[in-house]
Amino acid sequence: MSADLPRRAFLRGAAALPLAGTTAAAATQPAAANTPADSGAAHAAEPLAGDDAARKRRRVRFGVNYVPSRNWWFSWADWDRGSIARDLAQIAALGMDHIRIMCVWPELQPNPHYVRGEQLDRVAELLDLADRFRLDVEVTVFNGAVSGLLFVPPWLIDNGNGKVRDFFTDPDALAAQHRLLEALATRIGRHRRFLGFDLSNEVHWAGIPLGLKPTPAQGDAWHNTLFATCERVAPGKLHVSGIDHYPWLTDAYFSRDGLATSGTASAVHTWAGWTRVIQDFGPLSTPSVHYSEYFIEVIKAFHQDLRRQVWVEETGVSTKWMAAELIPEWTERSIRAMASCGELFGVSWWCSHDLNPKLSGFNPLEYDLGLLTNTGDRKPIGDTLARLVREYDRHPPAPLPRPVALVLPDNQIPGLDFLKAFARLIDRGIRPAVVKQSKASDPAYLAARRIERLLRPEEA
Repeated sequence: MSADLPRRAFLRGAAALPLAGTTAAAATQPAAANTPADSGAAHAAEPLAGDDAARKRRRVRFGVNYVPSRNWWFSWADWDRGSIARDLAQIAALGMDHIRIMCVWPELQPNPHYVRGEQLDRVAELLDLADRFRLDVEVTVFNGAVSGLLFVPPWLIDNGNGKVRDFFTDPDALAAQHRLLEALATRIGRHRRFLGFDLSNEVHWAGIPLGLKPTPAQGDAWHNTLFATCERVAPGKLHVSGIDHYPWLTDAYFSRDGLATSGTASAVHTWAGWTRVIQDFGPLSTPSVHYSEYFIEVIKAFHQDLRRQVWVEETGVSTKWMAAELIPEWTERSIRAMASCGELFGVSWWCSHDLNPKLSGFNPLEYDLGLLTNTGDRKPIGDTLARLVREYDRHPPAPLPRPVALVLPDNQIPGLDFLKAFARLIDRGIRPAVVKQSKASDPAYLAARRIERLLRPEEA
């Protein structure tokens, strides 16, 4: 997930109010011999049988954000292929078809001209293990913030004055990022389980505490230049930027139009708890269970290519936000609402396993977000997802028609009032689309989206 302290503090402030080129070759260590994934330690289960191609043809793909059960992502420095294989077997048994993984940037690239070969080997080995269980892997790269912890490459910090180099705009820092993408692509780019690169995990939650304040134009340029490298070194893959509500509900870091046009798809992290929608409206309220659906439809309003997909790359729920007995129902209703949307790539739950309770320093709610306990037992929420996956494999969910659309003024943040209007329409039995004001008078655009009626929020 995201940087905890600044993110949560910001949500009580600004974010909560609206509703929340040329690169050089990377210098790496010589890669270690690629040992078989099951050598040494005992492994969990035999590879899954079944039609792998059918999973990839799912109308809505299902996956999880992988959290290693043994030592979280400290696992990169304390590698245990046996426990990772067991984790992946448990994930696959849920019916998932992909995982998202978190690289730790300073572990992987401790110097701008040095990418650790051992770390590249471990990324490759994780993909080998995933292959045994028919799991595709999205590799999240420039992670300065994950689950509330900051991971800053030492070379970004001036050891004389402590000033942090702005990795969004500094030419040398940008060149280093291109090198890292090249090194990763050289090692795993042709792996059959490599789904694509996710540039970073909610990169703004690393930038905010470090005092980095790129303009939206600079943030968009960062996206565009790195996505160009992603496509050059790993063409045809699913390259995204894992972003939560914050840039969509403020005018900071990235433009909404830029988020909707850069990369292969629009990845979004929809957390009804971090935006206090669950707490303020009620766990099973319309705004709560339809929050992800709302975000999908808002994002589609900014797409220029109407075939472009939205990926709900993170979503989840904590017992700190609702009673445990309500979580399975909230989960099912939320997923069914998401699956009603067209142009949806998939849903990736946060997260696979509960956080190891022996690890300290995390926000308390980070410990119980898994579909599985830390020891691998399936929780009721895991049963819910597994059942829905089986159902959707038998009967793929058809997207609902959305002939009615809410009109969003072009420069307006889609904040609380807009969400309320969206929810009111759902309560009236209408599943709305969203249209930007500048597109509301374009008959060809409306026809292409099969929109027949436009409503302003006050008319909903």
